[in-house]
Amino acid sequence: MEGRSADIDRHNNWGGCVDGQANTNKPIAPLPGRAIRMTAQETESLFADIEELALEVTEEQYKIQPELMERYGRPGFEKSRRDAVYTLHYLAESVQMDSPSLFVHYIGWLKQLLAGYGLNEKDIRIKLELILGRIRAAVQGEERERAVRILEMGILRMSEPAEQPSYISEEQPLGQECRAYLDALLRRDRSGAYALIDAAIASGASLREVYRHIFQTSQYEVGRLWQTQQISVADEHYCSAVTQSAMSRLYADWIGLKKQDRTGVLVSACIGGEMHEIGLRMLTDVFELEGWETHYLGSRVDEEELIETAAKSGADLIALSATMTFHVHLMKKQIARLRADERLAGVKIMVGGLPFNVDAALWRRVGADGYSPDADRALLEAGRLMRMSRSERERTEDVGAEGGHA
Repeated sequence: MEGRSADIDRHNNWGGCVDGQANTNKPIAPLPGRAIRMTAQETESLFADIEELALEVTEEQYKIQPELMERYGRPGFEKSRRDAVYTLHYLAESVQMDSPSLFVHYIGWLKQLLAGYGLNEKDIRIKLELILGRIRAAVQGEERERAVRILEMGILRMSEPAEQPSYISEEQPLGQECRAYLDALLRRDRSGAYALIDAAIASGASLREVYRHIFQTSQYEVGRLWQTQQISVADEHYCSAVTQSAMSRLYADWIGLKKQDRTGVLVSACIGGEMHEIGLRMLTDVFELEGWETHYLGSRVDEEELIETAAKSGADLIALSATMTFHVHLMKKQIARLRADERLAGVKIMVGGLPFNVDAALWRRVGADGYSPDADRALLEAGRLMRMSRSERERTEDVGAEGGHA
């Protein structure tokens, strides 16, 4: 943990990997230190104390382990403090959303990431126990008890294996093609990667199959390889950029081919400061292929812009994506704002992204109408939501015809 600052989730897809959950009632001895405020103003007080608490925890850890300064120096101390900030943000989000899975998954992800650097998991455990000691010393309350329980589960996760198997298998549809495509990307052979996609389509693969089994699966694998330090951040960025350009090359094959009957209107956007947009772009393209009118807003979308676009386009469905766990509460707020606009009454909202794959019930807690882990299943979910919307309209019309209030 001291060797570098833990970067945040690199799963660049509407979906993502799902790690295991841990559950434990094992008591952990409290450690002395300043308590943080978790119950004064609900869980948001945790966010207000994160920077200060991260510094205090890091200072105490370096007192307990003076060898850390010898091993990593002052730059290592600063990276350790930033790691503590990230960890506290994930904890705060898990407590706020009442989702232990989010934090447990993050700890498994962090353990695997740091194992790639050969770092000592004992350092991570000590940091978590220092945080736990302060939270246990906080004023009694529901949020404090929830945070203690989630932290204990995270500490238990440290004792479990961190390995993540490859996402690519030759037994999968287009598995050999996906492996060859990723190999070309890692060789920085963009032309070769393009040629492989062209060959797959010439051999009879549909555009949806290419999106799902080559583009999506290879991006999952890129995230795993980065996480285990088998490729660099530059490699990860290159693979994502070439995949986006490969998708753009295929637009000429279908961009103007509309179905005679329009299926519906989709508006899609990433939440908060999300920069991981390739998965949402895949989803939007697949909807366009199936006859939807789509309005892809991408990353860093202004809240008002999203609302106005949905209203003016006559949206039937809004698809929102969050890859970063600590953006989930922002999604909940955005959905509440969408619900409050009378022009969007009846518009259905579907969510996706890594946090929703980790916690299968999270989509309900943010106020969405549905959830899907990938583009293909998103189409099925969209069909369900559209049928639901038609049924609601029919019931409203029946009530109006009988003299009731629509």
